[in-house]
Amino acid sequence: MSLNLKGQPRSRGQTGDGLKRSMTSRQMQMLAIGGVIGVGLFYGASVAVKLAGPAVIIDFAVCGLIVAIVMRSLAEMTVERPVSGSFSQYAHDLLGARTGFITAGMWWFFWVATVMSELAAIGKLVEFWAPAVPAWLPGLIALILFTVSNLLTVKVFGELEYWFAILKVLAVLVFMVFGALIIATGAFNHGHALWLTNLYVHRGFFPNGILGLAMGISLVVQAYAGVETLAVESGETANPERNVRRAFNTVTLRIAILYVGSVFIMLCAFPWTYLIGHSGSPYVLLFAKIGIPVAAGLVNLIIILSGLSSCNTGLYGGSRMLFSNVAGSRFEQAVGRLNKRHVPHVAVWLTAAAIAVGIIITYLAPNNVYVWITSASAFADLWVWGIILVSEMVFRHRARAAGRTLKFPVPLWPLTPILGLILLVTSFVAIVVSPLTRVSVFAGVAFLVLLWLYHVVMTGRNRGNADRAT
Repeated sequence: MSLNLKGQPRSRGQTGDGLKRSMTSRQMQMLAIGGVIGVGLFYGASVAVKLAGPAVIIDFAVCGLIVAIVMRSLAEMTVERPVSGSFSQYAHDLLGARTGFITAGMWWFFWVATVMSELAAIGKLVEFWAPAVPAWLPGLIALILFTVSNLLTVKVFGELEYWFAILKVLAVLVFMVFGALIIATGAFNHGHALWLTNLYVHRGFFPNGILGLAMGISLVVQAYAGVETLAVESGETANPERNVRRAFNTVTLRIAILYVGSVFIMLCAFPWTYLIGHSGSPYVLLFAKIGIPVAAGLVNLIIILSGLSSCNTGLYGGSRMLFSNVAGSRFEQAVGRLNKRHVPHVAVWLTAAAIAVGIIITYLAPNNVYVWITSASAFADLWVWGIILVSEMVFRHRARAAGRTLKFPVPLWPLTPILGLILLVTSFVAIVVSPLTRVSVFAGVAFLVLLWLYHVVMTGRNRGNADRAT
């Protein structure tokens, strides 16, 4: 079914879904920011810095530009049509049912891989207090708790996640303030202001060359990944046209300031080589280095809670995406089963089982698991971002052909989405070129192929059953 540009658009799976438009603009913005700010920034930034050195700032700036273009393109379609299916729905209507199914499946894969990486990182963060605890154990305990909670009831995140997002944003802002004071006062440099010295004196700005820059890109992509959930929330927001436009206008800029700004301050405040000999988060290390152990422990706790919150949301969102988009006869009937609490328990168990693979990988390779799994999730999100840009171009073309004036058009079209696609392809090439992330990207590509084959087989089988019935 193609998008109806002449009247009120209808969507697949949107008949009597019962969604209540009660989410406010402030909740939308903070949920989007809070959903992105997690272990990917707090912990992943440290790993990315170890790979790229100070040049990781380029990775963050480029990925920030990609996110800005993707979100602006998604905003154009969302303001016209705020539905809970969002980009998978747009892909279904504009690019075909198979593309919509694959996109939904890749987003499920993204959440599974993201939760895997977050659980692995949480295990490393716990080492701040208990170095003897194996990295896989905290993740296993957290996964069991999340699975039980998701089976018991459908959680309403709303106001609770809003305030938790506030906590995470405050943690980043406090870090930036302390880092700026260290730079200006020279607390680690005998009282002489540091300014930009640490960006180039320790083996240069590109200590590991272009390859290091390429290796860091997958971790930075994953740090930004998930911001597109802002569009998914639009199906449940009050006054979607006004609130969606306001949220999209502000969230990208705020995330860019928090991400690029905090990483820039971190790299200026102390030598990037300091991170090589330390595991854990640079946000924690800063407070530990200046002699505030209580603050360091508190920030570490906030980071762990941030990761746990993201994991719980990821298991919830991944299971619902699987529940809503599986196609084909018996398997569809099994995954679509609800328990007495109206929870898709089979989808929850399948998603949790997929995430548990990450626990096994963490047990086998605790030092490399975060990079491996993160690069796989980065590929999945690159796919989703690419589909968003292609969908927007088709959407705009059909709108122009129908002579319709859009409410929130992408500026400088089609140069803007084309630039976004070029940057996405460049990022994908960088991930493939890196020997550290190449193997895990193949896992994402293999899953994409499996989704395509599954949909081809199921479509053919359903067509054959329909022909025999007639």
